[in-house]
Amino acid sequence: MELSFYLVSLLILLGLLSGIVSVIAGIGGGVFFVSIMTLLFLFPINIAVDTSTFIILFSSLAGFITYLRQKRTNLRLSLLFAAFSIMGSILASILFSFVHVDSIVLKMIFAGTLLIAGINMIYKTLKANKRTKNQTEEVSNFSLETHDYRSNFKKSIPYFILAGFAANFLGIGGGIINSPSLNIVLHFPIHNSTAISTSIVFFTAVYNTIIKSITGQIDIVVGIIISIGSILGSIIGAKISKKMPKFYLKLFVATVLISLAITMFF
Repeated sequence: MELSFYLVSLLILLGLLSGIVSVIAGIGGGVFFVSIMTLLFLFPINIAVDTSTFIILFSSLAGFITYLRQKRTNLRLSLLFAAFSIMGSILASILFSFVHVDSIVLKMIFAGTLLIAGINMIYKTLKANKRTKNQTEEVSNFSLETHDYRSNFKKSIPYFILAGFAANFLGIGGGIINSPSLNIVLHFPIHNSTAISTSIVFFTAVYNTIIKSITGQIDIVVGIIISIGSILGSIIGAKISKKMPKFYLKLFVATVLISLAITMFF
């Protein structure tokens, strides 16, 4: 693909917008990065997935650092949850070193994941909006250090493993699984859930990028260009998300995911 000034500018802009939305929603951004490369620039799906993993590494790092400064996440919890996510990525690496998945099948699986994620996000958003008023006082008194996540921790482990598996297989980061798991299963407030999810996505992306750089097909040039925009978007998104009402944003993101899924199917 020949990179003109217009194309480079477009890639940076798309990376910027994707970074803002993905960090606010805590979904990693791969759903947008893969869709951008396959639908707009006609990348083969396997190259788009591998390149997306590379981009996620940098965009999630920017979000992770910003959230650490805001004290919405911490290193201990991030590493604990990420350990199981990385375990899922390792399982995917081993499995798909023996099993080849056709590009058309991979695209259909990715589109199906987008569709499920979009529908699930609408459902969870509408459900969460009903209990927002009741949680206001609880969130204001919340502390990462004293929060009891251990009572339901075993229930969350399969979700973290699944998120890591999906991150390696589909290049999506895994945040679409992490964020609901942290919020619903472990009862972290949504603002902390998205922050911790971004942290998990970063540490998982470190492993996945190393593996993809050895066994995959990362387009380094396009990856770096989109990363420039996504890093800026991640920083902006992390700063504005603390005060931003998430109801309409999540409905918008869900609509985009469903639209991308339908487009990819056909």
